[in-house]
Amino acid sequence: MIGLGIGLQAALVVIGIFVARAAITTARTPQGAAAWVVFLVSFPLLALPAFALFGSVSRLSSGRAGQDVQPLARPEQGRLDSFANLAANYPTDGNTVTLLVDGQATFDAIFAAIDAAEREILVQFYIIRSDAIGDELKDHLIRAARRGVEVRVLCDIIGSLFLSFSYVRALQAEGIQIRRMRGPSRALGRLGVNFRNHRKAVVVDGSLGFTGGINVGQEYIDGGKRFESWRDTHLSIKGPMVTQLRDIFAFDWNAVTGKKLPSLQTTTPSDAPGSQRGLIMGFGPTDRLERGSLLLCGLVNLARHRLWIATPYLVPHADLVTALQLSSVRGVEVRILIPEPSDNNIAWYASRNAARSLSEAGVEVCTYQPGFMHSKVILIDDDIASVGTVNLDIRSALINFEETALIEDPTFAAEVETMLEEDFSRSRPVAIPGPWHVRLLAPVARLFGPLL
Repeated sequence: MIGLGIGLQAALVVIGIFVARAAITTARTPQGAAAWVVFLVSFPLLALPAFALFGSVSRLSSGRAGQDVQPLARPEQGRLDSFANLAANYPTDGNTVTLLVDGQATFDAIFAAIDAAEREILVQFYIIRSDAIGDELKDHLIRAARRGVEVRVLCDIIGSLFLSFSYVRALQAEGIQIRRMRGPSRALGRLGVNFRNHRKAVVVDGSLGFTGGINVGQEYIDGGKRFESWRDTHLSIKGPMVTQLRDIFAFDWNAVTGKKLPSLQTTTPSDAPGSQRGLIMGFGPTDRLERGSLLLCGLVNLARHRLWIATPYLVPHADLVTALQLSSVRGVEVRILIPEPSDNNIAWYASRNAARSLSEAGVEVCTYQPGFMHSKVILIDDDIASVGTVNLDIRSALINFEETALIEDPTFAAEVETMLEEDFSRSRPVAIPGPWHVRLLAPVARLFGPLL
């Protein structure tokens, strides 16, 4: 702080100490708390504006109000019911859930649903790009709006940073409401860029929904310029789970606009009710409990004989590492699929560091070879699967707003098993300890886990 007056230097140090106390109580990880304390006390002139942008927030003060975990009184009907209190919602029966493998199948289904919409279309993605597939989405939404369908769109302000103004204006010119999601409310306003809304959902007429790992970008179709292909997984959902998906969108819409989503009376579907039991769970950094972390650890601990996971980013926090190691030690077959080529070099190295720790407990970590693997899938035993936006990393567990579909159904689980078997057949075990650059850089990359 050379060049500053002694009084101003002292004031900055005092403010830095005061903010450091807040960092200790609100940081999402111990490493993050320690780093912020050192930074704020040693270099307050740089650290204070940095904390305003990247620091943590109180879980009780967001526009997206923190969610209590309340006991729900109802007899359990399946293994998913153990998550009812955590989700503050019951699993529902009568759903039909369909796997959508890769981008083309996903967008074909989404566009068909948009074209058939009669009253309402809700669209939410972390990333919307002004490219070929983004333009297709825009055209389908505009045609729907011209038919009189009410269309609302949410995207993350950082994930969709390069969405063009002309794209937004074209939607608004047709009466489509589009909003960019910022961060939770902070003492200095909505300046935070660290807490991202990573959710991806489309809900049509309150009766058909989509969620999973796919954003709106041409790379999700063909791999783009960086990858020869892009492997991903999405879901199409009919039944009561769609109402839960719509409720999460309504929560975010209210947080952005200050307005409640109008109620929608859904008509009785013409097709017969489905046979699958499921639950949509959303969570984020403003929850009063670390519900994302609790969900991931709970799913890992639920496994009796098999736990297969596909994740593009293997950067788990300490509690999740312990849960995965314990599952393997108690005899569960734990297999984790991660990408070989990655879109994030630091995450690539951090994943190799986690793979080493997990492999010491017998966890099998494999690298998917052809193209980039971006699926977020968990298969538990022969009856439970999770498909959604949740990565096996610190951001998804503690920092981002996320959602996932939990399905308890042996038939659906068998379909997920077949899909993952095909993916594992295109993989090979990760090299442990790996070449010299992995041994050198992987432990260093681990330190950046909360930012990846």
